[in-house]
Amino acid sequence: MSEATMWTYPWDLRDEGYEAVFRNLREDVKLNAINLASAYHTFDMLRPHLPVNNTLEAPQAAIYFQPQESLYGAIKPHVSPLMQSENWWGEAAKAATSTGINLNAWTVFFHNSHQARSHPECAEVRCTGDISTSALCPANPDARAFAIALSRDLVCNYGISLLECESLAYAGWGHLHYHAKRGIDLGSGGHYLFSLCFCNACKKRAAKADIDIAQLQRAVAQKIHAAFETGQPVRETPEELNRSIPGLRVYCNMREEVVSSLVRELKEAVDVPLSYILMGNPHMTGASPRAIAQIADSVEILSYTADTQRTKTRVAELLPMLQRTDQLVVGLQAYPPASPDAETLCANLRAAREQGVTKFAFYNYGIMPFAALDWVRQAIEINESK
Repeated sequence: MSEATMWTYPWDLRDEGYEAVFRNLREDVKLNAINLASAYHTFDMLRPHLPVNNTLEAPQAAIYFQPQESLYGAIKPHVSPLMQSENWWGEAAKAATSTGINLNAWTVFFHNSHQARSHPECAEVRCTGDISTSALCPANPDARAFAIALSRDLVCNYGISLLECESLAYAGWGHLHYHAKRGIDLGSGGHYLFSLCFCNACKKRAAKADIDIAQLQRAVAQKIHAAFETGQPVRETPEELNRSIPGLRVYCNMREEVVSSLVRELKEAVDVPLSYILMGNPHMTGASPRAIAQIADSVEILSYTADTQRTKTRVAELLPMLQRTDQLVVGLQAYPPASPDAETLCANLRAAREQGVTKFAFYNYGIMPFAALDWVRQAIEINESK
């Protein structure tokens, strides 16, 4: 069965009309569902749909629904001040029911500058001792409890059809809160090493795995400081580093278990399907596609490109790791530069469809020009016709 959904922001629904948008996307564009942002990172957005107020900024990560506070522990959700006293998700849930479109909770878990700053004891820590200001650590018990509470809140109180998980992993180095300023290329190996977390929660897990974590942190830091001093990248690949640095491969395996066990706990905590967005390099995120596919109901890849061969290759590489072909969702960017026209968007969809993929998600309603909605409709017609 073919499925098509679109990533959407609640502030766009609020300003354009919940039911009007949902009715258009269901009846005219022919979408089955909406992936609506529930917890989201900071942004500065250009909004082409409105006659005025075409930019919107959120300087802090936040949730966009009114939470059930009793579900949460040490980490409390930060409700977006943009909502004031409103409940955008509550209104969206009502409109979804009345218009007959499924509502999926697109949830950004640990890429959260507000929570990382408010709870540095729960944040990732680099080998140099630097504490992340934009990412909670998935090994931290309070961070894990926050993720489960957030999920239960959405399932119990907002009637969601599916929980879509983004950043439910280690953040890795590079996806930060502020504009990046870098004068050194660390190389793929250095990027990997500087993405490793050495917070107290990770160190405790390492000790249980019989890893000499102090020695490992020193070895990793030495590599990074050498790059800092010379300006030269770490030459080894992540796999070569796993072989040459004592304990690193075991630590990498431990990180994968941190992520996969959290996905498993989340899956057991909710009674709706769970979809996991695979983002970033598995060495850096700890998210093993093969392991995640054994737990999640579906996995998603983002193919935001005008190169149909890249889409074909990405799908072909991932399919052998899945339990079933219909477990895969391919995300496509429905506007330039990835999709400069309808033909490019449709060609990318065909590249995945020819390999048996039937589930697609399109990015993003509030960002794309209205003309691109017709391109999405054309792509969905191709998917339905096969």
